[in-house]
Amino acid sequence: MPVLLVSVFLLRGLGSWLVVQDPLVKADGIFILGGTMYERQLEAVDLYNEGWAPRMFLLREAIDWGEVELIRRGFKYLGPVDVQADAMERLGVPRDRITILDRANSTAQEAVILRDVAQREKLAKVIIVTSKQHTRRARLVINRRMQEIGVTVIVRASRYDRANVDRWWTERATLRFTLFETQRLFAYWVGVAD
Repeated sequence: MPVLLVSVFLLRGLGSWLVVQDPLVKADGIFILGGTMYERQLEAVDLYNEGWAPRMFLLREAIDWGEVELIRRGFKYLGPVDVQADAMERLGVPRDRITILDRANSTAQEAVILRDVAQREKLAKVIIVTSKQHTRRARLVINRRMQEIGVTVIVRASRYDRANVDRWWTERATLRFTLFETQRLFAYWVGVAD
């Protein structure tokens, strides 16, 4: 019975345990990880407007088969990242302060892209904006790549992410995200995922 009680107590805190946040300091750029349409982007706009960094970097989302077909047909269209950049510009970020980066299918691929950009642009400190429950894993994965080149990583959760991490099991989306992130973290620690 005591083991069961301890397990229930630990599981209750799982959602909030996934959330980590570093103190804000002035940085050279803000990197917005893919995964939401506007939550992460709004946080980045606020950080930019508050003067935390002079540049923003948006990552393209992985494309679906419909987008592949549009490209094959030579069809011109606005992708989600174009709509996001437009919204960010209308919220006060000059378009020349927003750089759209390559597509990535995972946090590990995002980390490689971010490392390459940081190295090429000679960035010393970067702010990474993501969702609450993604912060712990994003910090681990991105730090692994950025330490190779000596870049300081500051991870921030979007204030617009309304996931109830204290009662993560009560909402389907938060439950799924918590279980997915926990699984990925475990795989990361045992070395079967990056």
